[in-house]
Amino acid sequence: MKGAIIGDIAGSVYEFDETAESLDFPLFAKGCRFTDDTVTTVAVAAALMEGKESHCGYIGPLRRQLRYWCRKYPDAGFGGLFRHWFLADEAPAYGSYGNGAAMRVSPAGWVADSLDEAQTLAELTAVVSHDHPQAIKGAIAVASAIFLARQGRGKEVIAAYIRKYFYDLSRTLAQIRPSYGFTCTTDDSVPEAIECFLEGTDYEDTIRRAIWLNGDTDTQAAIAGSIAEAYYGLPDGLWQQALPYIDDEEMKGIIGKFYQNYICSRGNSL
Repeated sequence: MKGAIIGDIAGSVYEFDETAESLDFPLFAKGCRFTDDTVTTVAVAAALMEGKESHCGYIGPLRRQLRYWCRKYPDAGFGGLFRHWFLADEAPAYGSYGNGAAMRVSPAGWVADSLDEAQTLAELTAVVSHDHPQAIKGAIAVASAIFLARQGRGKEVIAAYIRKYFYDLSRTLAQIRPSYGFTCTTDDSVPEAIECFLEGTDYEDTIRRAIWLNGDTDTQAAIAGSIAEAYYGLPDGLWQQALPYIDDEEMKGIIGKFYQNYICSRGNSL
């Protein structure tokens, strides 16, 4: 989850106005901020914790928490259709195949006690708004990669699983980048983000590759970073560098509680 947030913040300034021409760029450049990726990830974490604690299901908490957090930060970078959804009290899912479901799914990979549960939770986090098969597939793929990484599976195993059930991952980043441009569709951004993780050498290198690739840089770095955190952990001090960009004490509280309940309590020190 922190891995997604760091990737979002680092990638936020490279989405439109600037381009990372090499992997050697300021990780927290002037103008960095958290965006809709962070807001919705925190909302999903809060909802999954609520669902686990209450034993009353997840759909209600997901709808409520997403609307609460997105209304709190309405200018965080949301698309128009999703904005309409969270501003309406009872709007149904609207068939989106955007990458918004995949960018917010990382808590599902940590809350789950099995791969089946991770995939079920991932689908639930998607369908409240993004109920197109592309969006659901992307969310499940990312949560699956996170869960497998948590279990200590190697990249070869993770890649084989993703290729078997989700994406062919047939192109390297060097092959993708020359013709790659901005896109927020799931099928054109989630496989690329997963490839950034597969080619990355550590957590920081992974999010640098996701930003260097161009495209939807904050979301790609959030997705790639969420998997890389589960695989590598986070470098010492990197979260402390990101924290000044999060000035919401309630948000920090949700993040802290999530790590206390589902990461540190399981013997991880990420």
